[in-house]
Amino acid sequence: MGEMLQGGGNPWRGMVFGMTGRLPWAGNPRSLWKAWDGFGLAASRMIGFWVPASPIKTGREDVLATTYICEGRTMIALASWAKDAVDVRLAIDWKALGLDPATARVAAPEIAGFQEARTFDPGGPIPIEAGKGWLLVLQ
Repeated sequence: MGEMLQGGGNPWRGMVFGMTGRLPWAGNPRSLWKAWDGFGLAASRMIGFWVPASPIKTGREDVLATTYICEGRTMIALASWAKDAVDVRLAIDWKALGLDPATARVAAPEIAGFQEARTFDPGGPIPIEAGKGWLLVLQ
């Protein structure tokens, strides 16, 4: 977690490794913690981008995805190392997640200081700013 102490770290990149900043070094990460609690992150199963059978892939080496799975819903942490803004399309293993692609939706919850609320088409492009990312809920 020491990486998150240097200037508060990068909260999007931290999430793909399952870490975040701490009070008081990284400002106030309480809104991110609240989003975790609302999702049930403590009871989820984390599958990192480094796992070959990860159920979510971005198709890019410079945009990583880590998956947090709960029954009936999945949280996806996306983080970019790309030099410019890019669009990604998620490759989703629906069977591994136990979700129906016909009824699934992807939403970015409002998290103060982290991201605005948005919805995305599960098969459509997701814009990611350079050095940033998203925390998405797929259900």
